[in-house]
Amino acid sequence: MIADEIINEIRSRADIVAVIGQHVQLKKAGRNWKGLCPFHGEKTPSFNVSADKGFFHCFGCQKHGDVFSFVMELEGKSFVEAAEQLGARFGVAVPKIDESPELKKARGERVAMLDINRLATAFFREVLADAKRGELGRAYLAKRGVGAEITEKFQLGYAPAGFHALVDQLKSKRVDLEIAAKLGLVAKQPRAGGYYDRYRDRLVCPVIVPGGEVHGFSARVIGTPPKAPDGSEPPKYINSPESAVFKKSKLLFGLAQAREAMQRNGRAVLVEGNFDVISLHQAGFTDVVAPLGTALTIEQVLTLKRLTDRIVLLYDGDRAGYKATMHALQLCVEADVEVLVAHRPGNAKSGGGGPLAEGVDPDSLVASGGAEQLREAIDRSQGGIEFFCFEVWGKARANADARTRALEDAARLLAKIENPVKRDLVTDTLAKALEVEIGVVRTAVGRASGKPGVRGPERGVSHPNAPVNPAPASEKTPAPPPIEELELISLLADHSDLIASPEADKAFWLLTDERLRAMYSAARAGQSFLELAPVKLPAPSAKHVLSGKYSVAKDPRGQLVAMVTQLEHKQSMLAQQELGKRLAEAKRGGGDPELVRLQAQLAVARGKGDRELVEQLMEKIASNRKQAD
Repeated sequence: MIADEIINEIRSRADIVAVIGQHVQLKKAGRNWKGLCPFHGEKTPSFNVSADKGFFHCFGCQKHGDVFSFVMELEGKSFVEAAEQLGARFGVAVPKIDESPELKKARGERVAMLDINRLATAFFREVLADAKRGELGRAYLAKRGVGAEITEKFQLGYAPAGFHALVDQLKSKRVDLEIAAKLGLVAKQPRAGGYYDRYRDRLVCPVIVPGGEVHGFSARVIGTPPKAPDGSEPPKYINSPESAVFKKSKLLFGLAQAREAMQRNGRAVLVEGNFDVISLHQAGFTDVVAPLGTALTIEQVLTLKRLTDRIVLLYDGDRAGYKATMHALQLCVEADVEVLVAHRPGNAKSGGGGPLAEGVDPDSLVASGGAEQLREAIDRSQGGIEFFCFEVWGKARANADARTRALEDAARLLAKIENPVKRDLVTDTLAKALEVEIGVVRTAVGRASGKPGVRGPERGVSHPNAPVNPAPASEKTPAPPPIEELELISLLADHSDLIASPEADKAFWLLTDERLRAMYSAARAGQSFLELAPVKLPAPSAKHVLSGKYSVAKDPRGQLVAMVTQLEHKQSMLAQQELGKRLAEAKRGGGDPELVRLQAQLAVARGKGDRELVEQLMEKIASNRKQAD
C-alpha cells in the first residue's frame, strides 16, 4: 500500500479544480466552482467544486468526493492508479509497488489494455522516426503539410508494411497478445496459428483522452496495399474495436489537444475526420475535434457541452456533409447547447448547402491556401436554428407537398427546444422563412411533440392549474426558507469576506429560519457553504445558495445593507401586525394595552440591534409591571 504521508502530500499538492477542469468547464461561483456534472447528463449546472476544501459534490446525482475519488470514478482507475497519475502530475514520487500476478489480474484487463496501447504508441512513433522504416510515413505527412510540432502533439506514428513488426515488439515486452487482439492491434492467424499485425502501411493516430492516456487508434492507409480476395479495396481507416477502454460513441479525436483552446475560445469546432483535425491544428485552428468515423452521438455532444459554451459545425460541402450537419444540429438542439454552422465561403446568395463549396472539405481548403477564408467562415458562423430555417425554406418553395414535408421536419426540431421563450422566437423565425401563419407552425410543433393543439412541450414545467397528488406527511419535502433570507445567505456564500462583517452579524438576528441561522454560525466558524447547504436545506434551496448568482455583484456590501434593511422592514411590519392582534386581545380580556405595546416595541428594537432603545423599553416594562402589582 501507499504510505499515508505520500497520500497526504498528493492531496495537499493536487489542484482539484485543474484536475476536474480537464473534463468539465468550471466557472467561478463565489468561493467555489460550478459546471455540468460529468457523471450524468444534465442541461443546467449542479456540479460544485470547492478548491478550499478539496472536494466536489453534485446536487443532481449526489456524487461527491475528493480528487482521488474523482479520478477513480470518472476514469475507472484503482486508488493506486489514481495516486500514481496524480503524483506524476503534481510532482510527488510514488514508490513502485511490487504486485503479485494474482493482484495484477484482479485489477482487470483495463489496466493491461492501457499499458499495451502505451507500448504500441511508442512503437509506432519510433518507426515513424526511423530513417528507413518510417520514410513512407514521413513522406505522407510532408505531403499533407504536417510538421514536426503537430506530429509530436498528436503522437502520430507509422505501422510498417510487414505482418509481424508489432507482434514481435509486444512479445519482447511479454505482452498478453490475446488482450492486444481485443484492442484490435493484432489478429489471430487462423491457419498458421499465432498473431499478425492488423495495422500495416498505415499512419497511426492515437486517440488520446484528457489526462494523456491512449484509449485506441485510428489508422489511415497511405500506400497502395493489395486488394482483398473478393476484389474490394481495403478500408481507408481502421479504428479500434469496442473494448473496456475504447467506446467510440463517447470519444472524440483531438479532444485532449483541443481542450485548452476550446475553453479559451469558448467554442469547439466540429469537423468530420481525423486529418481535418490534424490539418486545421497545423493551420492554427486549435479548437477543432471530430467524431471517430461515425455519426455524431448525444454522448459526444454532452462531452463538448461540459467543456465549452458553443459548438461550430464545419462539415464537408458534399451531400454527406450536409446530412451530417443536419444530424449534428438536431443533437445539439436536443442537448440545449448553442450551435452554429459555418457559412459557405464566398456564397452570398444562399445560406444553404453546408459550410463549404460542393465537394470541398476543410482540410483541402486549408491545403490550397484558404486558411483565412476558412477563419472568416468560422468567425461569421450562422446560428444553427436560423441555418435550418433557411435550408427548409430553400428546399420547400417548389410545391405544397415539399413545404408540408419541410414544415414537419422543422417542427420535429423545434419540439426539442425545451425553453418555451426560445421555442416561440424560433417558431416565429420559421414561420417568416416559410411564409406561413405562425399558428400553422405552432400546430405542427404540437403534433411533433405529441400534444396536438399546444405550442410544444413544457418539459419539466408543471401547469399552474395542474392537479397535484399530495405526498404522505412522512414524505413531504421540507419547506423552503423565506426567499429574502435565502437571498441574503446566497450573497454571503458568494462573498465570504462579508460573513464576519457588522452588517452580516446584524442580519443574523433578523433571520427567522433556524436552518439559515445555523448555517451562518457554522460559516462564521470556518465551514464552507458547499458543505453546509446540502445538509441543512432542501435540494432546490441548496442549489439556489450555491448558484453563484451574486458572484459578479459590483457592490456586494451595498446589496447586503439593502437586504438587511428589507429584513428590518419586514420584521417591523410583522411586529406591527402582531401588536394590533395582541392589543385587540388585551382589550377583550382586560389586559394592559400599554404593556403589550411596549413588549412589541421591544421585539422590534432587539431585531434592529438598538441596545440603547432596548434598555429604555425594558426599564419602562419593569416600571409598568411594578405599578400593576
